[in-house]
Amino acid sequence: MSLTSGTRLGPYEILGPLGAGGMGEVYRARDTKLDRQVAIKVLPAALAQDRERLARFEREAKVLASLNHPHIAQIYGLEENALVMELVAGSTLSVPQPIETALDYARQIADALEAAHEKGITHRDLKPANIMITPEGVVKVLDFGLASVPSRDDRAGGSPENSPTLTMAATQAGMIMGTAAYMSPEQAAGKMVDKRSDIWSFGVVLWEMIAGSKLFDGETVSHTLADVLRAPIDFGKLPAATPAPVAELLKRCLDRDPRRRLRDIGEARLTIEKYSSDPTGGKVAARQAAPSATKLPWVVAAALAIATASLSYVAFRHAREEPARATRLALPFPEGAVTYRSLGALYAITLAVSPDGRRIVFEAGVGGKRALWLRELDMSDAHLVAGTEGGAGPFWSPDGRTIGFVVGGKLMKVDTAGGPVQTLCDGAGPYGGAWSPDGTILFSAQGAGISRVPAAGGAPTPVTTLDPARGEDSHWYPSFLPDGRHFLYTVRTNQRAKSVVYVGDLVSGERKLAVESATNAIFVSSGHLLFVRDRALVAQSFDAGKLSTSGDAVPVASRVDYVTNEVGGNFAASQNGVLVYTSGSSDLALLTWFDRTGKVLGTVGGRGDLEALSLSPDDAAVAVARSDPQTGNFDLWLHDLTRHTDSRLTFAGSSRFPVWSPDGTRLAFNGARNGVRQVYRIAANRAGQEELLEAANKTPWDWSRDGRYLLTATSNTNPKTSNDIWVLPLFGDRQAFPYVQTEFGEWHPKLSPDGRWLAYQSGESKRQEVYVVTFPKPGGGRWQISSRGGNLPVWSQDGRELYYLSGDRQMMAVEVKPGELFQAGLPKPLFDVRMLSSNTTFAVSKDGRFLIPTLQNTTPAPINVVLDWPAALKK
Repeated sequence: MSLTSGTRLGPYEILGPLGAGGMGEVYRARDTKLDRQVAIKVLPAALAQDRERLARFEREAKVLASLNHPHIAQIYGLEENALVMELVAGSTLSVPQPIETALDYARQIADALEAAHEKGITHRDLKPANIMITPEGVVKVLDFGLASVPSRDDRAGGSPENSPTLTMAATQAGMIMGTAAYMSPEQAAGKMVDKRSDIWSFGVVLWEMIAGSKLFDGETVSHTLADVLRAPIDFGKLPAATPAPVAELLKRCLDRDPRRRLRDIGEARLTIEKYSSDPTGGKVAARQAAPSATKLPWVVAAALAIATASLSYVAFRHAREEPARATRLALPFPEGAVTYRSLGALYAITLAVSPDGRRIVFEAGVGGKRALWLRELDMSDAHLVAGTEGGAGPFWSPDGRTIGFVVGGKLMKVDTAGGPVQTLCDGAGPYGGAWSPDGTILFSAQGAGISRVPAAGGAPTPVTTLDPARGEDSHWYPSFLPDGRHFLYTVRTNQRAKSVVYVGDLVSGERKLAVESATNAIFVSSGHLLFVRDRALVAQSFDAGKLSTSGDAVPVASRVDYVTNEVGGNFAASQNGVLVYTSGSSDLALLTWFDRTGKVLGTVGGRGDLEALSLSPDDAAVAVARSDPQTGNFDLWLHDLTRHTDSRLTFAGSSRFPVWSPDGTRLAFNGARNGVRQVYRIAANRAGQEELLEAANKTPWDWSRDGRYLLTATSNTNPKTSNDIWVLPLFGDRQAFPYVQTEFGEWHPKLSPDGRWLAYQSGESKRQEVYVVTFPKPGGGRWQISSRGGNLPVWSQDGRELYYLSGDRQMMAVEVKPGELFQAGLPKPLFDVRMLSSNTTFAVSKDGRFLIPTLQNTTPAPINVVLDWPAALKK
């Protein structure tokens, strides 16, 4: 509607027109209550009855109300479909401007956009007409969140210089919104837009201020849109006096590929501030040949931004002032993140850095869920990568646009710019992947060697084969060499110290030893292999043509976290000198006694990297698997609960998952001997030699009270069958037989004290739940016990209760009535539980106390980032 002088809208008196905006007419008015002048924008009469337009109008009011910033026009309220705003004195931005003035205005514009982007708000229509300059030189950005429909005359093709805001369902894909000459290519193509679209528009505005001419200036709107999409940008047309850092900034803002465009407008602000504080230094630095690939403007901005966000920042100076030095940063995990083992993971946090060194993808557990998170080095916060819940072992595509990862044995990929997650194949393990420029992906196959699959997906093909004669039980961490034909991979054996790195050949299938006593090696352009040896990250010169090392290994980081309990270091590096790793994450646990209310009653022994435990039948001793911090192997230890002494029970290979015999004289366990995991038995007093019970990769979980049966679970290489429950008779010919065998995977079988009921966990309902079946004869009945997730069932000593952990880490109790028929009550929560991992069990004493390995620290250590890490080698 049109308003005349003297018209009243509530307490506001119209004084006269100011102009017409994209979504309405703008008037000068007086606030009669506060006696101040304001600007009022009202909808055109043709749109005043349009519910959708009115909704967008109200949305703009809410958007503006949340942006209280000195460089954004303030909103005062709504009145009869009119938006009451701050009246900004001055004029709209004009061009050209002197370089100093242009950069001052650009800095203020970037500051305003940064504030909006931090709240998740995208302007979508940044242009000179929406930028006011006060007489004092203060920038005020106007019209956030506009969405209007052009007139028929405008659609027919008008002056692109004054083209209207083109909108049709503002933020939906396939629609266009924005002013033609300033919209981003993705806007012009009708695609979804985000803050990177504003960064493009910012670049166009900055170009005009410096060059004095429009970047895109077609005869009509259609011509302009076509130029935005395809016309080459000639940066040679910038004035000769344009500072090199500013020209570089424009190139990054005006990259048509939003994935390669400047990632954050705050980086532009920091770059301008850096240049403005030292114009001479900026020009000289731009002309010099950078001695290191990482000494780029984005690194300067990233370091400053990270320092501003209170991150650890260590001295950074330009190479022209002193010899190159490595720059070190420490990036915290998202707020609320906890260590993976406190979420029940089998492996620790893993991470990967993008090929250009600007982004880190990592695993993190937040809010009880594990997922992949993405962190831009030039931003202070990380964000969740949608669709990656449960993801592990991330790795990057060569162009840095896509992340590969593994969820539940499935190899998957996701575009970092958004879009659906795609499944590539089954049978993948969470221990690394590599993606070559020709579209070949290598990954560690479950219980096997390295396999390959096309990046588009398909049937995987093995490329390496395990050699049992060498004790090999898996091949992990593939990494391509520059020729795309050869690749590095770790050959994992039963002892971490014996793990080695080989070079494989995709064509011939042959392999060559690269490094001994090492894991997860990668080749970097400095001519080094980076790998882990004895928990230290080291570098050694490597000839990628001859496929051989030379010289000594030089330490880069004295200690890195293990990726798993036994092998692998958590680090990654880009080809331009960016190194990331974690160090200091603690998985130390302490055996702790709890009562039924969760009250701590005491502790047992000292802290350690603990796994499964088993309480002796007389409650006099506890057996636990404890990791050796030097070798990474697990050994069985006995703790005497009466005398409070510890004694080591096993000394060979790796020994895990102890189970007491019903008479308390022996223990069964899973032992890795010569690279093969099998079921063994050993005397609790260490008399005699350990005895092989079954030559199969199975885990013992329980021993029947009559001593006749050992309950085990096996992990199959076929991901469709997963784990099955088996029974090993300890009499007669000892021929094991499957007892619960489905495609869903069963685990942790536990027999009731009377031997009539078998409890276990299964993933058949797409999450782990606890079930009970009859024993020793199957088919007599089956009951689901848990209702909201459940694992690790344990019977009370009298068989009248069944305990388990719920999906949200609550200790649950279910009453079981004795009798011929199985009768169970409803699950009741007892107390919160934090345990070491899903490999860690708990035990219940005769008097009803709970013995639980409790994590002593669940906060992950920060991610260490080293820029130009080879400089540290030179030093």
